[in-house]
Amino acid sequence: MPDTPALNALDDVFYVYDERGHLTFWNDRLTDLFDLTDEQIDGMRPAEFFVEADRPAVERAVERIFEEGETVVEARADTTDGRIRFELTGRKLIGTDGRVLGFCGIGRDVTERRERERQVEAQNDRLTHFATILAHDLRNPLAVATGYLDRYLIDGERDHVERITESLERIERIVEDVLTVAIHGQAVTDSQRVAIDDAARTAWEMVDTDSAHLDVRTTLVVDADESRVQRLFENLFRNAVDHVGPSVTVSVTRTDTGFAVADDGPGIPTAMRERVFDPGFTRAEEGTGFGLYIVRTIAEAHGWTVALATGEDGGSRFEFTTTPVVTLDNDGS
Repeated sequence: MPDTPALNALDDVFYVYDERGHLTFWNDRLTDLFDLTDEQIDGMRPAEFFVEADRPAVERAVERIFEEGETVVEARADTTDGRIRFELTGRKLIGTDGRVLGFCGIGRDVTERRERERQVEAQNDRLTHFATILAHDLRNPLAVATGYLDRYLIDGERDHVERITESLERIERIVEDVLTVAIHGQAVTDSQRVAIDDAARTAWEMVDTDSAHLDVRTTLVVDADESRVQRLFENLFRNAVDHVGPSVTVSVTRTDTGFAVADDGPGIPTAMRERVFDPGFTRAEEGTGFGLYIVRTIAEAHGWTVALATGEDGGSRFEFTTTPVVTLDNDGS
């Protein structure tokens, strides 16, 4: 290939294919990303660079270039920089005699852009969902507070004030939980090394655990937002105490893919397991139904997943998959 300093300075991939769809010209960015020699790249077809699932879309895009003159398509490729989502352009090349020579285009890394768009879309969906939840869940306690206020204004009975206070406190809890999800549900961008055992013990001290017992058996350290991880544990611990009782034992252990939090209670009925992470779902009379939803939201903000299983003692076991953000053990190993 001729020396093309300007093209080689691009962060984007530049390519030229002939009329048969064989690569004939490219810049150094393509060579660097795929760790191939010029001899290996020469003559490759467009789809060969991309993951199997995206190859049909690339092939259809090439057909559109020759049929319509140009196209834009996105496809993923495994590169020396990891898996990248490319936005690929193509424009048909025609000679002075009208003969089709092939096509050229640029491959631009849009991985981060698409991720930001996905996060914004998810956040907008969450806010819309919150508005619906607030409109629904606040209606009942507001109606109760209004009803007892009317009674108090009529007969002055002090017991009505207590019911009004209880309703207002429930409204406050719902609003606080919704705000927690809105804030802690945003993707984690500023992480640090967080020791799971330290975060769990700190969270335990922040919860009214009565005579409950905490058993921590992990030295796992993860890249995370420390305050959010502590909030995750607080919600799990509070959930265990509320649903199992003040003498519950809660364990925090390491797994092959992250960590798990389990209790020695009766567990959650199978029929309810798919709903426990849904906003507004609760088995407690005074619960807001946001505790475990907050747990899932915080986990997803870190790129983790959480699943409900049955513990060794038959209780509830929440398993968090943090791989590949696990960094090292708290003992330095």
